[in-house]
Amino acid sequence: MSADRQQGQAAAGAWARIEAWLQHNAPRSYGMLALPAAEADIRAVEQELDLVIPPGLRAFYRLRNGTGHPADFGWTPEPETGLPLQGQGTAWLLPMKHAIPPVQHLPNWDEGPHTIGMPTDPAMRYLAFAATDRSGLYGLFTDCTPGPGYGRIGTFEEAGIPELGVWPSFADYLIEVADALYENRGVEYVGGRQDTAVPGLVDQALVWEGPVYPLDPDWERFA
Repeated sequence: MSADRQQGQAAAGAWARIEAWLQHNAPRSYGMLALPAAEADIRAVEQELDLVIPPGLRAFYRLRNGTGHPADFGWTPEPETGLPLQGQGTAWLLPMKHAIPPVQHLPNWDEGPHTIGMPTDPAMRYLAFAATDRSGLYGLFTDCTPGPGYGRIGTFEEAGIPELGVWPSFADYLIEVADALYENRGVEYVGGRQDTAVPGLVDQALVWEGPVYPLDPDWERFA
């Protein structure tokens, strides 16, 4: 089995575990998940950005076109999705309150890690694929530059230098998110640092919060 196929299968398996948790414990988050992205849309984004989306992230988009309702990202859903026109703000269900947008939205965030804290390199291909809000100023990106670092996951922020190697791949990231959900703990980063935010619920939607001083007064830690 090729390495790309292994990465795709690992990401799909981890996401299936996350969806099973959502369906059982956070039905409002689960109910607002989108249909799969069209293969033509994935390829159009790759062509526009002149890169190849790593296999784990591509496998995710073949299952779901983002982590929530398109309207949470400022998009009106297509009629064939069967979704209501308005979302419920449930897309931000990943740790650190990250969300993955519809694949068509990725070019809107493409400039984030390219231009923050480093000179432009024509050969570099960083793809921002998750953020903490619609602006895309803080989030996660994957290295799409051909070579040994292809597929690594990093973090970026508005006034900082992008940090690569936070996870070796998107599949590794999803596996850690799934493990943290089922073990009811914060995610652990490469190097051993563990996040203090843990899974909890706000009106049957998954929200990761710090249990000592949660920002949302309606947040309840999952038990």
